[in-house]
Amino acid sequence: MFYTGTGSSLQIGKETEYGTAVTPSALIDLTSESIKVAVEKGDEGSLLASKTPMSRDLLSITVSGSVSFILRPEGAGTVFLLTLGGTDTVAAGENGKFTHTMHLCEVNDNLPGATIIVDRKAKVMKYAGCTVSALSLECAAGDYVKATLDIQGVKEEEGTLSAELKSFTIPSYRCTAAVFTIGDEVYDISSATVKIDNALETAPRTYSSGLYAGRPQHGRRSVTITFDIPYSEDVETLKSSFLTTEENASVKLTFTSSDQDHKVEITMPNVSVNDVTANVGGTGILTASVSGEALSVGDTEPLEVVITDENEEAY
Repeated sequence: MFYTGTGSSLQIGKETEYGTAVTPSALIDLTSESIKVAVEKGDEGSLLASKTPMSRDLLSITVSGSVSFILRPEGAGTVFLLTLGGTDTVAAGENGKFTHTMHLCEVNDNLPGATIIVDRKAKVMKYAGCTVSALSLECAAGDYVKATLDIQGVKEEEGTLSAELKSFTIPSYRCTAAVFTIGDEVYDISSATVKIDNALETAPRTYSSGLYAGRPQHGRRSVTITFDIPYSEDVETLKSSFLTTEENASVKLTFTSSDQDHKVEITMPNVSVNDVTANVGGTGILTASVSGEALSVGDTEPLEVVITDENEEAY
């Protein structure tokens, strides 16, 4: 007997206390996952003669991997909160919807822990104490918003799926009506990639840590954006304004579900444009690639994510 990937599922939830498993609050529209257990085994290094090592003793157990999925309104709030770590400020929006405003957590604050449950059909596995290492969003014109979460975990146990999280009712986010602006000017780009890297530092081994790793801490975080745009005079204006100067660009990316009331707005008020590439590669359409990095300038948040949905409770 063997299994196929069809019918597999993944659920995730924010932990109240790090490492203590919770019932998942969000279903993820899974496309692939690579969460795995890794072990370190060693021997004493004895000089006694033997044809092979005499033992392999278990010294440490770690969990890591990634989850790739289609970003949906039902799970976006949980995904962004686990990645950013800051608080979720809720306000009443238009048409009976609510806005959730999130920022990166403070320098000395911990990232929240997450419980991930994966149904691989042969067995349902639970991973408590997971921390988001990085979130990448791929936003291509005419396509769904695709996301990848990189995580670090603690251990693997047998789990149970939440029976309440079975399906989706709101269409996925997509870039069929997305908007990308720099300052007050709209740029008609063809794709954008946003990456939030928490620069996790693995906890050191101590006498009390035992086989399992302690809680990782984030370092100096990195928020980057790369976008492709058909080459035109606007690209040269962008290049002269921001690449060869110390002027920062204000960048905003907005994408929605087919239900326009469900949307995500990602704003980076101070982006250092670090590269603009526009070369002739043949007879086809000329395309430029631009990349930049969000900066912390004064008291202005380097990154703001605003989610509009039907949930009136904070994530």
